Amino acid sequence: MDKEIYGVLKTTGICPIIATTEIETGVPAAKALVNAGLPVCEILMRGENEKMLNKIAKEVPELKVGAGSVMNLDMAKKVVDLGANFIVMPGFRKDVVDFCVKNDISVLPGCVTATEILEAMDFGLNVVKFYPVYQMGGVETLKQYNYGPFGNIEWVCTGGLNGENFLPLLSHKWTLACGGDWMFAEHNAIAEHNYEQIEKNTRKTIMDSLDYRAKLKK
Repeated sequence: MDKEIYGVLKTTGICPIIATTEIETGVPAAKALVNAGLPVCEILMRGENEKMLNKIAKEVPELKVGAGSVMNLDMAKKVVDLGANFIVMPGFRKDVVDFCVKNDISVLPGCVTATEILEAMDFGLNVVKFYPVYQMGGVETLKQYNYGPFGNIEWVCTGGLNGENFLPLLSHKWTLACGGDWMFAEHNAIAEHNYEQIEKNTRKTIMDSLDYRAKLKK
């Protein structure tokens, strides 16, 4: 994984996800993240969100923008051409991972089984996506993997997370970050095009993450 992306995720414990399909919200929402100190964002490839990704890549170059829900190799190639810095997949596809690794593109394949994790390791990956995290057993499942055969695997956890239920996942030291759209959804911020509120929400969730991790160390 790109060192800059990894560093942001490791420091904040959060990977914001833009799920809205309102193209015009992308750039100001991305700028709000940067202003709040979280210059990484995944954009779900829904509707015409490819246009949103391209606009953010061009107009907010200081933000590392990723394409989420990448389903196949053609889609992967397209979003990279549009400016995606990293690719997120709901599952594991060997051809997509192979393309990313060969072209030095950060990729987060969805891996929830031992077989998928082993395949990711074959490509030299040690950071994978775990989705949907609570439905697949949450921290208890992650512990079984990390204290079992996969001690070097780190996780970006997603799936129905909000500003409260993501925190317990950080109690597992191999959870790199948690992904979700709550910093956009809280107080109807993105629906109301309230980008100042998005910035406030993001700052709060960063502080909540840092405070939670600090308490774990006491």
